[in-house]
Amino acid sequence: MSLNSYMSLNISNSTSNPLPFKITKALIKESLEELFSIECEGFFESLEQDLFSLNTLTNASSHPSTPTTFNFHPNVLIDQEAILSIHNPYENNTLNFDNNEVKNYKGIITYIKYLGINHESVLNINDSTSNTKQIQYKHFFSFKLQSVLIRLSLNKANRIYTHTNIIEVIKQTLGFYQDILHKKIDYSNIHFNYEEQELISQYNESDLDFITRLSHNNGIFFYEDENTIYFCDVYKNVKNKEIEYNPNINNILNQACISSIYKEQSLRTNSFTHSSINANTPLNLLSLHSSKVPYEQELNNKACYNEHFYESEYSFTKSIDLKTKPSLKEKRALVLNESLLAKSNIYHLSLGDFITLNYKEFNHQEEIKNQDEEKQDKASLLKDFIIIANTQILIDDAILANSINTNDHLNLKDLNLSKSYSNTLTLLKKNIIFTPSFKAKPKAPNSTQGIVIGESKDIESERNTIYTDEHGRVKVRINLYANQEELDNDTFIANDIDTNSSNLSSNTYKSYHHTPFLRVASSIASNHSGFYHTPRIGDEVIISFLDDDIDKPYVSGSLYNGATTMPQYNYPRYKREIATNALSYLSVVPAMIDKGLDTLKLQENTDYELSSINNHYLTLANSTVGVDNTDARARNEITLKNDKDKEEIYILAQKDYKEEIGNNYEQTIKNNKTSEVGALYTEFITLGHMQNIIGFKNVNVGAEYLENTLLSKDTNVGLSNTLNVGISNEVNIGQNHEEKIGNDKRVIINNNLEQDIKNDFIQRIGHNKNETIKGSYVLQTNQSIKFYSKQDLSIETNEYFKAEADDSISFKAKKNCSFTADNVNTMANQESVLTAQKQIVSRVGNTTITQTKDKIILQVGTTQVIIDSKGLRVKGGDLRAD
Repeated sequence: MSLNSYMSLNISNSTSNPLPFKITKALIKESLEELFSIECEGFFESLEQDLFSLNTLTNASSHPSTPTTFNFHPNVLIDQEAILSIHNPYENNTLNFDNNEVKNYKGIITYIKYLGINHESVLNINDSTSNTKQIQYKHFFSFKLQSVLIRLSLNKANRIYTHTNIIEVIKQTLGFYQDILHKKIDYSNIHFNYEEQELISQYNESDLDFITRLSHNNGIFFYEDENTIYFCDVYKNVKNKEIEYNPNINNILNQACISSIYKEQSLRTNSFTHSSINANTPLNLLSLHSSKVPYEQELNNKACYNEHFYESEYSFTKSIDLKTKPSLKEKRALVLNESLLAKSNIYHLSLGDFITLNYKEFNHQEEIKNQDEEKQDKASLLKDFIIIANTQILIDDAILANSINTNDHLNLKDLNLSKSYSNTLTLLKKNIIFTPSFKAKPKAPNSTQGIVIGESKDIESERNTIYTDEHGRVKVRINLYANQEELDNDTFIANDIDTNSSNLSSNTYKSYHHTPFLRVASSIASNHSGFYHTPRIGDEVIISFLDDDIDKPYVSGSLYNGATTMPQYNYPRYKREIATNALSYLSVVPAMIDKGLDTLKLQENTDYELSSINNHYLTLANSTVGVDNTDARARNEITLKNDKDKEEIYILAQKDYKEEIGNNYEQTIKNNKTSEVGALYTEFITLGHMQNIIGFKNVNVGAEYLENTLLSKDTNVGLSNTLNVGISNEVNIGQNHEEKIGNDKRVIINNNLEQDIKNDFIQRIGHNKNETIKGSYVLQTNQSIKFYSKQDLSIETNEYFKAEADDSISFKAKKNCSFTADNVNTMANQESVLTAQKQIVSRVGNTTITQTKDKIILQVGTTQVIIDSKGLRVKGGDLRAD
């Protein structure tokens, strides 16, 4: 029996050559869906019974021929690179096994357990009293070997990327591990373009989970061989392998073949709907329904199961991708539906291999059984596949047979020692691109904190200023990402120093480049209305997440802190002195006066000091923006004073005061109201202005009086309204002018009336319209004149009616057109054409001339003259010449 296993494991050792282990059992799982994982058992042969005594350098002195020292301690072997090598398991007992290549799996040790020692019998080899050392101890271990990418799963990171695509994010994430992966990263099989995304977040998930989620949720899969990690959205171009199909279970000569093909199926969703709300047009629900995934008729021919996805539109600049998710889920369902399982004994097959099944031998056997099957359509058999998963079971404990003590008189057959290899392949039709399953995003925290920043990283130099993008979003450094950014920055600098210190300054990782612009929530947000405040640089804000989606953060609130204090109180800013005789004008009967009220006297209190003690007044304040106003002495303020019998609402406008009201504005004043304006007093009214005055109204204007009404103006007068203008009266109307008169309107003009209309002139008259013109009436137009009447149109003149045209005159009627006159004269300077579709009849008394398409009939009384293609005929009379 062979002393060597067809499996070996070599683990890197910093103090020696790789540690060699012979493997007796191995279970290998690999697929395009997840990283490869290998569980195996094996042993190390040693001269020493105490294996861990080799961990010290004293052993080197006792064995001067040993140049280095082995270290077997699990703490040393864990996370070490290792290579599992698989040789041809049937090299001494096989038929037509052309491929004797060595298949290697290169990864790291993620689990190790020392199982114990096995004493070999050497009684039949040499004398036990001899001083000659013989290898007589087998130290058994169990290992777990996994992809080197598993190192990316050992952390929990929080990162945020802005204005980039998933490929660049994957590259940057893998860049943090460039010194420990020791494998080439191949992106050459990424053929599709991936749009730039406004925000890509990694939250409380390992780097492996992160790149897996980004890849799989966009139809990208990745796998590896010994030296390369491949990222693909199309298959890597490799040479096709032809594999025999042999269902014979008695494959004694171990022919390399696939022995069985079978299918597993389960009930699952086969129709998808994806919808979202667009941030720019939130009234429109966008949805997409994918086509139904084809199912075999006998499997699921009537059922249709729907899966619905909904996402809120987060960005103003990037729309939710409605197409990718349902289409990829549709492709995933197709992969599950069309994949097959196959049993084989071929050890050298790898992920991504294209294989072609050869059914010749199988078809020949069937032909012998039934000659009718010679006519079967061989094309109906599936031949071309790609391997998307492979589970291998490797056993070689037969190598332990030479460990049995011959004095025990044991029958080797009773020990069930064996040597075997088998695998289960998952095959997919070659023309179907593998699509991984969707990975759920990590659930976002309910809320977190952040700091509003500006264009630079220095907050203090821009504090109390506003920095937004064109959509009003503020730039926020989210705290849960900030620490990770600093760690990555340190990692980047350390790696850069190790690799190329000369480029350190140009390649330094800038954390604030990964700070997003976020929308700011408001308690009221309507179209051009609501309560809105733009957080300023240095403000501490609360970050929440729309739909609990980590990629949809927004500013939901703000917090006061030591640097950003609550509004401080000062009341009042101005000392007001209203003119003493102001109210006396309102108590007298209206009269003509030639002067206005006394001027307003305003005096600012410049000695005030801000105080946070405001006697529990309710204050809403907003300080003036600027780095020179961090003490908030310049501000706008609303204070609700609550002193008994002195309740008051105080409003302070640092400069301008504007009110904009979306609907109604009502005031109820039980006593007087006085407004004094130091300069101009202007009102802009969009719709109308209504005043109800029970008593009188007196408006005295010392100089000119001007009214500007942007829309309409209504004046209601209970009795008469008289306008007396000494000289001229001019009315300038920007758009429309409308008059509504309950009864008659009479306009008396002693001279001329002139109207100049730049556009259309439209009149709508409920009944009749009469115009009496004592002179002439001239209507002149540069284009056409049209008269429309639902009934008759009559033009009457006492003398003559004349119609002239430089070009043409036409008359058109859907039914009849008649001309009635004592005499009708028609004169054509060139030619006169009379055309009819059916016939033309000319009648004078009992005489008619009738023209049709094929003949002319002249009839006088009962006599007819017919002229047609046959000639001239006379009916009812004679043809004679007088």
